[in-house]
Amino acid sequence: MSNTQVVGDMSEWVGMMKDFWRQVGDGSLTKESFQTYLEHCDPFAITDIRREWQEFYRKYFRMNVDFSDVIKAMRKKFNVSLYAEKLDKDVTENVRTPNKSYAIRVRRRQEADEEWKNFSANQLKQQNINCVTLMERLVDELKWYDETGEHMDVGNWTLCEGSRSSGGGVPYVGWVSDNRRLRVSWYSPGDVNGRLRARQAVSN
Repeated sequence: MSNTQVVGDMSEWVGMMKDFWRQVGDGSLTKESFQTYLEHCDPFAITDIRREWQEFYRKYFRMNVDFSDVIKAMRKKFNVSLYAEKLDKDVTENVRTPNKSYAIRVRRRQEADEEWKNFSANQLKQQNINCVTLMERLVDELKWYDETGEHMDVGNWTLCEGSRSSGGGVPYVGWVSDNRRLRVSWYSPGDVNGRLRARQAVSN
């Protein structure tokens, strides 16, 4: 084996280790998924993921989940501030609805996707970016908290481009550290903000 090959191999290992610690730092690699890897299991196996979510829904909800169920479950754990108490009536448009079982896959990140900062909801829609709905983001918040004891979007906001309010606004969600509560409000579909970022559903 030549010196060039050895250096090249080491360089690849160094690059992978840097990526490993980056994922640990941004929360995209969880303790649970790393433990699964150490046990030589596939952390993305569909059967494992399905079982995990089935247990989560069994723990918190009936099978048919609506906004009132999610908000009620959240308020047992932490404070929640809503721009409209009856979200099921105010959020009138969703790219996916929970009237039947379905699954999406999103990047496992504490903060919303940096790739989509400074993109308005209108721009995301024009580019056909598949983004999470408000319901999906709220359920993910509860699951993240259940697993980690922490909150998502402590420094930014998730723009839920997959949903629209009755007035055409786009819901957003984030954790407000000052008064320790989850905030759900809305922006206009043309608004742009560096802290306002979509979460892309990479498959569904």
